[in-house]
Amino acid sequence: MGSGLTSRTRPLTSPSSPPWQSPPPAARHADRQRTRQRPALRIRTKLLLLILALLTIPWMGYKSVREMESFLLEGQRQALELTAEGIASLLSGRQDLFSGLVGVPEVVGLAYHPIPTELKEALPFDASGTQWAELLGPLADYTGSGSYECGSEFSPESFWVRHAVGISDEYFYALFDVVDDIVIYRDPDRLKLDHSDQVRLTLESPGQSPDRYLLLSRKKEGRMSMYSMEADWRTPITGDSLTSVAAEFKRENTGYTVRIRIPEAFIGKSTRLFFEVVDVDDQKSSEIRAKISTSPLGSEHVGQVHLASPKLAELIRPLHLRAANITIWDKEYRVRAQLGSIFPEGYKPAPVDTADTALLDRVSTLTLDVMEWLLRIPATDDLDSVVALNRLDEPLLQHSIREGKTVSELRRHEGAKVIAAAQPIWAEDKIIGSVLIKQSGNRVVTIKHATLSRFVILFLGVFLFLAIAIGVFATRLTYRVTRLQRETEQATTTDGRLLQDYIRSGTRAGDELGNLTRSISSMLQNLGQYTRYLEKLPDTLAHEMNNPLNVVNSSLDYLEYQRPDLIDDKYLNRARSGIFRLRTILTSLTEAANLKEALRNEQSDEERFSLVELVTVCVVGYQLSNPSRTFRNHFPASPAFIQGTPDRIAQLLDKLIDNAVQFGRERSAIIVRINELPNAIQLSVINDGPPLPTELSARVFDPMVSSSTDARHSHLGLGLYIVREIAEFHGATVIAKNRSDAVGVEVTVNFAK
Repeated sequence: MGSGLTSRTRPLTSPSSPPWQSPPPAARHADRQRTRQRPALRIRTKLLLLILALLTIPWMGYKSVREMESFLLEGQRQALELTAEGIASLLSGRQDLFSGLVGVPEVVGLAYHPIPTELKEALPFDASGTQWAELLGPLADYTGSGSYECGSEFSPESFWVRHAVGISDEYFYALFDVVDDIVIYRDPDRLKLDHSDQVRLTLESPGQSPDRYLLLSRKKEGRMSMYSMEADWRTPITGDSLTSVAAEFKRENTGYTVRIRIPEAFIGKSTRLFFEVVDVDDQKSSEIRAKISTSPLGSEHVGQVHLASPKLAELIRPLHLRAANITIWDKEYRVRAQLGSIFPEGYKPAPVDTADTALLDRVSTLTLDVMEWLLRIPATDDLDSVVALNRLDEPLLQHSIREGKTVSELRRHEGAKVIAAAQPIWAEDKIIGSVLIKQSGNRVVTIKHATLSRFVILFLGVFLFLAIAIGVFATRLTYRVTRLQRETEQATTTDGRLLQDYIRSGTRAGDELGNLTRSISSMLQNLGQYTRYLEKLPDTLAHEMNNPLNVVNSSLDYLEYQRPDLIDDKYLNRARSGIFRLRTILTSLTEAANLKEALRNEQSDEERFSLVELVTVCVVGYQLSNPSRTFRNHFPASPAFIQGTPDRIAQLLDKLIDNAVQFGRERSAIIVRINELPNAIQLSVINDGPPLPTELSARVFDPMVSSSTDARHSHLGLGLYIVREIAEFHGATVIAKNRSDAVGVEVTVNFAK
């Protein structure tokens, strides 16, 4: 029997066996499983990763261009510092240009930080506006030129503010005399607070967010309501008015006056305080017509307060720089002269029509945006206007005017880059002002973008070409490798049988893969020749050994004839038994070798027959030939029809019965059972004997495997191999397993209906 039914195994091959007696296919398959390579990426995946690795090229290029941009901007910053130093040297010692009496009257203003009048005692809050004006000093005009604080449509006749401040030990005082042709009062029925004339108070402490307060009046005269406001100046943080600050509103013939008293504790230390007077002429629309601030830091819409010096402007006019603004400040933080703009006058960004933009340009722009986002660098659009907030100038001016330092910085604001440099102006060891130069860095940004755009376009072209080329190559290579793998796998079966000895495609290629294909094809041809040799070997052995065996057998017959006394000789009987066993071995080898070809030739002989009828007849013969064994049949009432060759099914049953007889216990029962299932018919042969060893469970149907240790029986391990071949020819499966009571083995063949 092909299966081992004892705990010991005896392979037919030995170390002295010829080289063509290779291990069985199952053993080779097990070796292949043990030597299987670890999981790895496919060739196509590796090539795709190589393509993705090319993306490091634009990253490196982008970083290089960024470094170039930083280098150019740094050079531009140093150049501005030198320019500011030169202008400061030109204006050094010219105190006459910075006199408070020098300036155009209609644009006179105060400093960033108005100097309050020091009061010896507290100012009575119920005093009249005239008394406040006498004690606080002369009121200063804050109408300015109108083009900076109030927009191009501003008219001084409709809106004009004068202002004075004072301070005592406990309070801060502010007086506003406002000329307003249309005075709008607060409507208490409206939740928003942006629909009337108003006074805004802002307190800024270092390192903290500004506190915003709004003062409103609901009537012509009386106390004003004060609210803490959100940043939009429309929505109060709380609905309740504050009482910490006292404010009085009084309607006048030309407008109104506002008196404000703020406790010193309310302001705090190191706090910057400034006001904005807001004019609203249409309560329904709530549109702000004008806004005048006591400080250029009032809002993003408020410009610098000017005290223009014509002579100073004439001096710096020849120093004009492209796309730059030169501003001369005095020590009181007033603008004395201004030249140029960061962008030329009348500059308007050209509209970009994305619909007419080339596809490659759009891809380039998108790629740049993605790279900017990935590298966490804000995108810089060279088409955006620069908004130079005065708030950003103040730290530079403070370092320059207060500390006498040369300072510069690179700013990013609203998509633009601005380089600013400040240089103090000295006169007799005193600082009389500062030069502030601001220049757009967008020319460098434009160069960067143009360089990156050209680089990206070039790279995209090269990348697309390489990606397509590598993709085609990877696809072609993968196809060839897959085809070679498929044909190689189709050349043999899982049990090592050779189906074809050549590779149909890829053998004419001149590359390494073609060489590999030709090597595999040559190997298959050699295996084919060797396989055909092995297939013919049993017939050759049988033919070559029959003659010597006949000679030996004739000699033994002649010896018995000449020596009748030797008929019962044990040595003579052993010789005849050996000859019988050799003939049995040769018959089994020939049968197994010619089985496949015989089965292929018998495909046309298939018929539909009753398995129960066939097995019943065979079992009767088995009982007659094995009188010491008991055969028990378990058959269904139905005939159990199957499609196949009756003679081969009988041969299959012969092998199963022979296996059960050989490995079953003496005088034990052999059970033959047929079960008819909904989708299959099962034929089982069960013996009573040693269980199937675990190490043979996966190889029980492989050829040339045996566990028999009985020298009296010839056993090549071909029985169950023949059973499997016949079962597979009929589209059936066969399994062997130990009985549930562990006193025998059950072999079952499953025929599909």
